[in-house]
Amino acid sequence: MASKKQIIANQNNSKKSTGPVSKLGKLKSSQNSIKHGLTSKQLIIGEDISQFENYRDRMTNELKPIGILQEEVVFKIIDTGYRLRRIGEVEAGIYNQEILHYEADDYKEVIASKIDFKDEDSNILKSSNHSVNLKGLAFARDANHGSAILKLNTIEDRLLNKYYKLLDKLELMKGNI
Repeated sequence: MASKKQIIANQNNSKKSTGPVSKLGKLKSSQNSIKHGLTSKQLIIGEDISQFENYRDRMTNELKPIGILQEEVVFKIIDTGYRLRRIGEVEAGIYNQEILHYEADDYKEVIASKIDFKDEDSNILKSSNHSVNLKGLAFARDANHGSAILKLNTIEDRLLNKYYKLLDKLELMKGNI
């Protein structure tokens, strides 16, 4: 437990820290928590706002919140659910990065030509897209040479747990349980 002297010193020191001052500094620090997008509360590069709005509207119509408290829980459910939807793309991107940059040294040119669609006769990797690959790369870099798939599975489990707890909370608020 902190002594009274330590508490006063901490309070005085906290007054000295004002955070970023310049517009560039404020902008940079506002993005500190965005690394791979799974915890982002906003859309990230490559995501379609109309898809999100459609998802949001469908979830709101399905869950039918009544009052501000239920609306807040529904917004959290929507946020968590949309993050869960990102996981498949991130996972595909992680595997794509592994294939393209580590495992396929002998075949990089052939695979790269398929991704660039230079060979129109082949169906290999045509479902891959640049946004998916970038999400996977960003997540793998954030894993910092650890197991990106293991970290992704851990995040997915936490998001699922949060998602279902929020659904239970909403049902409790509505008096359906």
